[in-house]
Amino acid sequence: GWIVIQQRIDGSQSFNLSWNEYKSGFGTYYKNFWLGLEKMHQLTTSADYRLRFENLISGSWYSDEYDHFRINSELEKFSINVSGYCGDRINVLNYHNGMNFSTPDQDNDRYFGGSCASLYSSGNWFNRCEVQNVNGPFGSSSFHYTSIPLTYSRMMLKRNV
Repeated sequence: GWIVIQQRIDGSQSFNLSWNEYKSGFGTYYKNFWLGLEKMHQLTTSADYRLRFENLISGSWYSDEYDHFRINSELEKFSINVSGYCGDRINVLNYHNGMNFSTPDQDNDRYFGGSCASLYSSGNWFNRCEVQNVNGPFGSSSFHYTSIPLTYSRMMLKRNV
């Protein structure tokens, strides 16, 4: 019942891409993949969905879930809304909650020192830059509170019943 919306398994697919690419989606579903912000918006506004966030860091798996997950429309810069946290770590998306999506060619973050998407070579729901950056260059530190590189990540949706 889970729908994969983001997956990183290796560095063969760059996630340093444009607004239009993040909007429509890219990659290969069973490898490195981004479903597309427009599809995420359509899914999450048609029904109530939960989000599962899985990461492999230094050989250990970590997961976070949110009971409610929604992506707003492009007019609202595909902003993210999450609530109902349960997980292994700190609530990584709490810092990003309510933020607009940014890409290197469309800066919608709250950082006054430049563009977080350009600085971190990725698209994300940046605030004043990031706590998590699972779309950053593969093998880079994907969590602000650690310098340990992320080796695998996956975000999945499941309809709440």
